[in-house]
Amino acid sequence: MDWDKLKSFYEIALSKSISKASAKLNISQSALSRQIQDLEYDLKTPLFIRHQKGVRLTEQGENLFNTVSQINTSVSGFEKKLIDKKTKPVGKLNISTTVGFGSTWLTPRINKFTNQYPDIEVSIIMSDEEIDLASRIADVAVRVKKPTQANLIFKKFVNFHNHIYGSSDYLQSIGIPRNINDLDKHSLICFGSGLPSPISNIDWILKLGKEGIKRKPKFRVNSIYGMSLAVEKGAGLASLPDYMVADKPHLVRVLPNIEGPSYQTYFVYTEAFKNDRRLEVFRDFLFNEAKDWHY
Repeated sequence: MDWDKLKSFYEIALSKSISKASAKLNISQSALSRQIQDLEYDLKTPLFIRHQKGVRLTEQGENLFNTVSQINTSVSGFEKKLIDKKTKPVGKLNISTTVGFGSTWLTPRINKFTNQYPDIEVSIIMSDEEIDLASRIADVAVRVKKPTQANLIFKKFVNFHNHIYGSSDYLQSIGIPRNINDLDKHSLICFGSGLPSPISNIDWILKLGKEGIKRKPKFRVNSIYGMSLAVEKGAGLASLPDYMVADKPHLVRVLPNIEGPSYQTYFVYTEAFKNDRRLEVFRDFLFNEAKDWHY
Protein backbone atom coordinates (compact mmCIF):
# COMPACT_ATOMS: atom_id res chain seq x y z
CA MET A 1 0.00 0.00 0.00
CA ASP A 2 1.31 3.45 -0.94
CA TRP A 3 2.35 5.37 2.20
CA ASP A 4 1.98 8.75 0.44
CA LYS A 5 -1.66 7.97 -0.24
CA LEU A 6 -2.16 6.94 3.38
CA LYS A 7 -0.57 10.20 4.56
CA SER A 8 -2.92 12.16 2.33
CA PHE A 9 -5.88 10.15 3.60
CA TYR A 10 -4.78 10.77 7.21
CA GLU A 11 -4.48 14.55 6.77
CA ILE A 12 -7.86 14.80 5.02
CA ALA A 13 -9.47 12.75 7.80
CA LEU A 14 -7.92 15.00 10.45
CA SER A 15 -8.91 18.27 8.82
CA LYS A 16 -12.23 16.95 7.40
CA SER A 17 -11.48 19.01 4.34
CA ILE A 18 -9.59 18.35 1.11
CA SER A 19 -8.79 22.06 0.73
CA LYS A 20 -7.28 22.32 4.23
CA ALA A 21 -5.26 19.13 3.73
CA SER A 22 -4.12 20.45 0.37
CA ALA A 23 -2.74 23.61 2.00
CA LYS A 24 -0.99 21.67 4.77
CA LEU A 25 0.59 19.10 2.44
CA ASN A 26 1.29 21.62 -0.30
CA ILE A 27 -0.42 19.37 -2.84
CA SER A 28 -3.13 20.49 -5.25
CA GLN A 29 -6.70 19.55 -4.42
CA SER A 30 -7.06 17.67 -7.70
CA ALA A 31 -3.93 15.60 -6.94
CA LEU A 32 -5.23 14.81 -3.45
CA SER A 33 -8.61 13.79 -4.82
CA ARG A 34 -6.93 11.44 -7.31
CA GLN A 35 -4.86 9.86 -4.51
CA ILE A 36 -7.98 9.18 -2.46
CA GLN A 37 -9.81 7.78 -5.50
CA ASP A 38 -6.84 5.47 -6.17
CA LEU A 39 -6.77 4.39 -2.52
CA GLU A 40 -10.50 3.66 -2.53
CA TYR A 41 -10.06 1.68 -5.74
CA ASP A 42 -7.17 -0.33 -4.23
CA LEU A 43 -9.18 -1.10 -1.09
CA LYS A 44 -12.42 -1.60 -3.01
CA THR A 45 -14.37 0.51 -0.52
CA PRO A 46 -15.35 4.18 -0.14
CA LEU A 47 -13.43 5.98 2.62
CA PHE A 48 -15.11 9.39 2.63
CA ILE A 49 -18.58 10.77 2.25
CA ARG A 50 -18.48 14.13 0.47
CA HIS A 51 -20.83 16.87 1.61
CA GLN A 52 -21.18 20.61 1.17
CA LYS A 53 -18.90 21.58 4.09
CA GLY A 54 -16.19 19.01 3.46
CA VAL A 55 -15.84 15.26 4.00
CA ARG A 56 -16.48 12.72 6.73
CA LEU A 57 -15.26 9.17 7.14
CA THR A 58 -17.26 6.08 6.27
CA GLU A 59 -17.21 3.13 8.66
CA GLN A 60 -14.35 1.56 6.69
CA GLY A 61 -12.66 4.94 6.60
CA GLU A 62 -12.83 5.10 10.40
CA ASN A 63 -11.20 1.66 10.64
CA LEU A 64 -8.41 2.69 8.30
CA PHE A 65 -7.92 5.99 10.14
CA ASN A 66 -7.47 4.18 13.48
CA THR A 67 -4.89 1.87 11.92
CA VAL A 68 -2.98 4.69 10.25
CA SER A 69 -3.07 6.68 13.51
CA GLN A 70 -1.35 3.82 15.32
CA ILE A 71 1.26 3.54 12.58
CA ASN A 72 1.81 7.29 12.64
CA THR A 73 2.28 7.26 16.42
CA SER A 74 4.84 4.46 16.16
CA VAL A 75 6.73 6.23 13.38
CA SER A 76 6.67 9.51 15.30
CA GLY A 77 7.99 7.75 18.39
CA PHE A 78 10.78 6.17 16.39
CA GLU A 79 11.68 9.52 14.84
CA LYS A 80 11.74 11.09 18.31
CA LYS A 81 14.13 8.42 19.55
CA LEU A 82 16.44 9.06 16.61
CA ILE A 83 16.34 12.79 17.26
CA ASP A 84 16.85 12.29 21.00
CA LYS A 85 19.96 10.24 20.28
CA LYS A 86 21.47 13.27 18.59
CA THR A 87 20.29 15.94 21.00
CA LYS A 88 21.35 16.99 24.47
CA PRO A 89 19.47 15.29 27.30
CA VAL A 90 17.23 17.63 29.28
CA GLY A 91 15.18 17.41 32.47
CA LYS A 92 15.23 16.01 35.98
CA LEU A 93 17.19 12.89 36.93
CA ASN A 94 16.51 11.42 40.38
CA ILE A 95 19.18 8.96 41.53
CA SER A 96 18.63 6.58 44.45
CA THR A 97 21.58 5.04 46.30
CA THR A 98 22.83 4.11 49.76
CA VAL A 99 23.93 6.80 52.20
CA GLY A 100 27.52 5.58 52.25
CA PHE A 101 28.04 5.28 48.51
CA GLY A 102 26.10 8.45 47.79
CA SER A 103 27.98 10.52 50.36
CA THR A 104 31.55 9.38 49.78
CA TRP A 105 31.79 8.29 46.15
CA LEU A 106 28.90 9.51 44.02
CA THR A 107 28.32 13.05 45.31
CA PRO A 108 31.94 14.19 44.81
CA ARG A 109 31.67 13.17 41.15
CA ILE A 110 28.28 14.66 40.31
CA ASN A 111 29.69 18.13 39.66
CA LYS A 112 31.68 16.67 36.77
CA PHE A 113 28.50 15.11 35.37
CA THR A 114 26.40 18.27 35.66
CA ASN A 115 29.19 20.28 34.01
CA GLN A 116 29.04 17.88 31.06
CA TYR A 117 25.22 17.93 30.97
CA PRO A 118 24.07 21.30 32.35
CA ASP A 119 20.49 20.76 31.15
CA ILE A 120 20.03 17.75 33.45
CA GLU A 121 18.76 18.63 36.93
CA VAL A 122 20.22 15.99 39.25
CA SER A 123 18.77 14.97 42.60
CA ILE A 124 20.53 12.30 44.69
CA ILE A 125 18.22 10.46 47.09
CA MET A 126 20.25 8.68 49.78
CA SER A 127 18.67 5.96 51.88
CA ASP A 128 19.76 2.53 53.09
CA GLU A 129 16.22 1.34 52.41
CA GLU A 130 15.37 0.58 48.78
CA ILE A 131 13.08 3.02 47.01
CA ASP A 132 10.48 1.49 44.71
CA LEU A 133 11.39 2.82 41.26
CA ALA A 134 7.81 2.23 40.10
CA SER A 135 6.77 5.03 42.46
CA ARG A 136 8.68 7.49 40.23
CA ILE A 137 10.41 8.96 43.30
CA ALA A 138 13.67 7.92 41.63
CA ASP A 139 14.49 7.21 38.00
CA VAL A 140 17.63 5.10 38.46
CA ALA A 141 19.34 3.42 41.40
CA VAL A 142 22.65 1.96 42.53
CA ARG A 143 21.78 -0.97 44.80
CA VAL A 144 23.64 -3.60 46.77
CA LYS A 145 20.91 -6.20 46.33
CA LYS A 146 19.98 -7.90 43.08
CA PRO A 147 16.55 -6.68 41.91
CA THR A 148 13.79 -9.27 41.73
CA GLN A 149 10.93 -7.22 40.24
CA ALA A 150 10.06 -8.21 36.68
CA ASN A 151 9.75 -4.63 35.43
CA LEU A 152 13.31 -3.65 36.43
CA ILE A 153 16.37 -3.74 34.20
CA PHE A 154 19.75 -4.00 35.90
CA LYS A 155 23.42 -4.23 35.09
CA LYS A 156 26.23 -5.35 37.37
CA PHE A 157 28.20 -2.36 38.59
CA VAL A 158 31.08 -2.69 41.12
CA ASN A 159 31.89 -4.88 44.11
CA PHE A 160 32.13 -3.55 47.66
CA HIS A 161 34.84 -5.26 49.72
CA ASN A 162 34.76 -4.85 53.50
CA HIS A 163 37.65 -4.91 55.97
CA ILE A 164 38.33 -3.78 59.53
CA TYR A 165 39.56 -0.21 60.01
CA GLY A 166 40.61 2.06 62.85
CA SER A 167 42.09 5.53 63.05
CA SER A 168 45.84 5.92 63.53
CA ASP A 169 45.23 7.87 66.78
CA TYR A 170 42.98 5.14 68.18
CA LEU A 171 45.44 2.38 67.29
CA GLN A 172 48.34 4.31 68.77
CA SER A 173 46.40 4.69 72.00
CA ILE A 174 44.82 1.22 72.32
CA GLY A 175 47.18 -0.88 70.23
CA ILE A 176 46.95 -2.74 66.94
CA PRO A 177 45.13 -6.10 67.10
CA ARG A 178 47.45 -8.89 65.99
CA ASN A 179 44.88 -11.70 65.87
CA ILE A 180 41.15 -12.26 66.06
CA ASN A 181 41.15 -12.72 69.83
CA ASP A 182 42.63 -9.24 70.25
CA LEU A 183 39.34 -7.80 69.01
CA ASP A 184 37.91 -8.65 72.45
CA LYS A 185 40.01 -5.79 73.87
CA HIS A 186 38.78 -3.20 71.38
CA SER A 187 35.78 -0.94 71.00
CA LEU A 188 33.71 -2.17 68.06
CA ILE A 189 31.27 0.03 66.17
CA CYS A 190 28.45 -1.75 64.37
CA PHE A 191 25.32 -1.15 62.35
CA GLY A 192 22.08 -0.42 64.21
CA SER A 193 20.39 -3.53 65.61
CA GLY A 194 16.87 -4.36 64.45
CA LEU A 195 17.02 -1.88 61.59
CA PRO A 196 17.00 -2.70 57.88
CA SER A 197 20.59 -2.82 56.63
CA PRO A 198 21.74 -2.32 53.05
CA ILE A 199 23.70 -5.61 53.14
CA SER A 200 23.50 -9.00 54.85
CA ASN A 201 25.97 -10.23 57.50
CA ILE A 202 26.76 -6.60 58.28
CA ASP A 203 27.87 -7.40 61.86
CA TRP A 204 30.38 -10.09 60.86
CA ILE A 205 33.09 -8.41 62.98
CA LEU A 206 31.16 -9.38 66.15
CA LYS A 207 31.17 -13.06 65.20
CA LEU A 208 34.84 -13.48 64.28
CA GLY A 209 36.53 -16.17 66.37
CA LYS A 210 35.00 -18.94 68.42
CA GLU A 211 31.73 -20.24 67.02
CA GLY A 212 28.67 -19.30 69.05
CA ILE A 213 30.39 -16.42 70.84
CA LYS A 214 29.37 -12.93 69.81
CA ARG A 215 31.05 -9.76 70.98
CA LYS A 216 29.12 -6.73 72.15
CA PRO A 217 29.60 -3.49 70.24
CA LYS A 218 30.54 -0.25 71.97
CA PHE A 219 27.63 1.37 70.14
CA ARG A 220 25.62 1.07 66.95
CA VAL A 221 24.87 3.51 64.13
CA ASN A 222 22.18 2.93 61.50
CA SER A 223 24.45 4.26 58.73
CA ILE A 224 27.71 2.84 57.40
CA TYR A 225 28.75 6.38 56.59
CA GLY A 226 28.02 7.34 60.21
CA MET A 227 30.16 4.39 61.35
CA SER A 228 33.05 5.68 59.23
CA LEU A 229 32.79 9.11 60.86
CA ALA A 230 32.91 7.51 64.31
CA VAL A 231 36.02 5.55 63.33
CA GLU A 232 37.65 8.74 62.04
CA LYS A 233 37.07 10.36 65.43
CA GLY A 234 38.86 7.49 67.19
CA ALA A 235 35.78 5.81 68.67
CA GLY A 236 36.93 2.29 67.80
CA LEU A 237 37.15 -0.31 65.02
CA ALA A 238 34.51 -1.05 62.39
CA SER A 239 33.95 -3.04 59.24
CA LEU A 240 33.92 -0.53 56.40
CA PRO A 241 33.87 -0.83 52.60
CA ASP A 242 37.32 -0.10 51.15
CA TYR A 243 36.08 2.59 48.76
CA MET A 244 34.82 4.63 51.71
CA VAL A 245 38.27 4.98 53.28
CA ALA A 246 40.32 5.18 50.08
CA ASP A 247 41.10 8.89 50.49
CA LYS A 248 41.49 8.79 54.29
CA PRO A 249 45.16 7.94 55.00
CA HIS A 250 44.62 8.31 58.77
CA LEU A 251 42.34 5.25 58.70
CA VAL A 252 44.33 2.02 58.92
CA ARG A 253 43.29 -1.46 57.90
CA VAL A 254 43.89 -3.97 60.69
CA LEU A 255 44.08 -7.76 60.58
CA PRO A 256 44.86 -7.48 56.85
CA ASN A 257 44.61 -11.24 56.34
CA ILE A 258 40.97 -11.23 57.43
CA GLU A 259 38.57 -10.78 54.51
CA GLY A 260 35.18 -9.33 55.24
CA PRO A 261 32.12 -9.96 53.07
CA SER A 262 31.98 -8.52 49.56
CA TYR A 263 28.85 -7.37 47.77
CA GLN A 264 27.93 -6.98 44.13
CA THR A 265 26.21 -3.70 43.30
CA TYR A 266 23.74 -3.09 40.48
CA PHE A 267 22.74 -0.18 38.29
CA VAL A 268 18.93 -0.37 38.11
CA TYR A 269 16.16 1.34 36.14
CA THR A 270 12.65 0.62 34.93
CA GLU A 271 11.59 -0.72 31.53
CA ALA A 272 9.78 2.57 30.86
CA PHE A 273 13.00 4.56 31.32
CA LYS A 274 15.32 2.38 29.22
CA ASN A 275 15.44 4.61 26.12
CA ASP A 276 15.72 7.89 27.97
CA ARG A 277 18.77 9.98 27.05
CA ARG A 278 19.25 11.10 30.67
CA LEU A 279 19.59 7.47 31.70
CA GLU A 280 21.99 6.67 28.87
CA VAL A 281 24.41 9.51 29.54
CA PHE A 282 24.37 8.98 33.32
CA ARG A 283 24.94 5.24 32.95
CA ASP A 284 27.88 5.86 30.61
CA PHE A 285 29.30 8.46 32.98
CA LEU A 286 28.92 6.23 36.05
CA PHE A 287 30.59 3.20 34.50
CA ASN A 288 33.37 5.31 33.04
CA GLU A 289 34.10 6.86 36.44
CA ALA A 290 34.28 3.36 37.95
CA LYS A 291 36.38 1.77 35.20
CA ASP A 292 39.47 1.71 37.45
CA TRP A 293 37.57 0.51 40.53
CA HIS A 294 39.95 -1.50 42.71
CA TYR A 295 38.41 -1.35 46.16
